[in-house]
Amino acid sequence: MFNRLLAGLSPQQKSRLRALDRKARQILVRKFRSFGKPQLIRALRSLGVERGDALMVHSSFQGAPGFTGSPSAFIDALLEAVGPEGHLLMVSMPYLGSTYDYLKEGKLFDVRKTVSQMGIVSESFRRRSGVLRSQGPTHPILALGPKASWLVGDHEKCLYSCGLGTPFDKFQQLGGKVLLFNVTTYAFSFFHFLEERIKDQLQFPLFFPEPFEVPYVDFAGNRQVMRTYVYAPEAIRRRRFHILTDELDKQRLIKAQHLGNSYLQLLGTKDLIRCLDDMTTQGIYFYE
Repeated sequence: MFNRLLAGLSPQQKSRLRALDRKARQILVRKFRSFGKPQLIRALRSLGVERGDALMVHSSFQGAPGFTGSPSAFIDALLEAVGPEGHLLMVSMPYLGSTYDYLKEGKLFDVRKTVSQMGIVSESFRRRSGVLRSQGPTHPILALGPKASWLVGDHEKCLYSCGLGTPFDKFQQLGGKVLLFNVTTYAFSFFHFLEERIKDQLQFPLFFPEPFEVPYVDFAGNRQVMRTYVYAPEAIRRRRFHILTDELDKQRLIKAQHLGNSYLQLLGTKDLIRCLDDMTTQGIYFYE
């Protein structure tokens, strides 16, 4: 109905009406669908986040999520949920879209300065004191916690940026959990670790045949070059996330909860790997 109403208006009228609609929605969310830090922590506990967990978070603060605090306060709540003995991780990729398209642009990744394009929470976390960032230019990971140095260490030495030896691998070794806050399962980057477990069983190449040489600036400000395999366009085109998420839903491995105007989902890496192994045993892959 709102779109039909817009159809008969001038561009200026449409703009004003959209602004009024956004403002009205924000007022309604603040009044009826807002929540603070205590409610968020309770929701995380209800989903299964425990003290001592390694938690990788993908989030979106676009629109009106309902959280009454700042992105920094949101991070504070996540850190309180996992406790001082736990670990908080986020992806801090410097691009949107495919790795290959990003590398074609020729931009230089500086582990100390390059902004995360994974949303305001990720960028706020990157700037927080004590947070470490891996030196993998294509899939850099942020980490805070007792084993943060180990989690992000030597990423630049890994030929496969999401495979064995990477922060993704170390994260699953800790029995990590993935939290999706107002994003879909299409957004969780641990998917790439699952892909790499089955790359040799696929009927098409997951990567370009030869590794790329990717320059970057390291912690000390020195220019370095790493070698990494890059996902091939055909593999990207053939991905079908819904095949995996349908199986996860079937096995009830995605824990979900509405909180205010937000939607939270939690997935365990052990469950993800077990589900993947079950699927591959049956010859089921998440590609066309």
